[in-house]
Amino acid sequence: MTDRRGRIAASLDSVHEAVRMARRELSGGDEDTARWRWVSVGLVIALQGALVAALSGYETAADADVVDPSNTERYAPVTLLLRRARSTDYLNTPERVEMTGSTLNQIERLIAYRNAVVHGLGAGDAEGVAKGCRKVLGVVRHLVLLHPAFDASPHHLVCTLISDEVSGIERLLADRC
Repeated sequence: MTDRRGRIAASLDSVHEAVRMARRELSGGDEDTARWRWVSVGLVIALQGALVAALSGYETAADADVVDPSNTERYAPVTLLLRRARSTDYLNTPERVEMTGSTLNQIERLIAYRNAVVHGLGAGDAEGVAKGCRKVLGVVRHLVLLHPAFDASPHHLVCTLISDEVSGIERLLADRC
């Protein structure tokens, strides 16, 4: 693992690239519904990056807060990172992620859809993918733009770029759900 500040910078770069890809794919989604697969991949990567940046934000943050317990060379699965970001053990208010069970369910369905795509299990049922996308964007907005747990000042440019992409995706999704 890299140092905490380097991990935050790399994670924010990952969020930016992932939302750029998701927006590009979503803009062509009406003509080719298979592009929703790549939208889901991009947004789950963006969610993971936002979670890693947030969980690395405090001065007291440790590598163990973001690594996979079974393989310390990798980041923890998105569902574990999300659980940690919702826990008082890792983030304080207002940085901590608060969500309803319904919101969590929609995000988990999007993650399951993405996992099926990535692991070659077929795309499965795309129903509800757009709703899950909207919920993921809300979490990314919360963690990176509204209440970052990290000092955002060195990352002003990338955060602005992320904001632009998130807003663009939200506009595209407004027509779909």
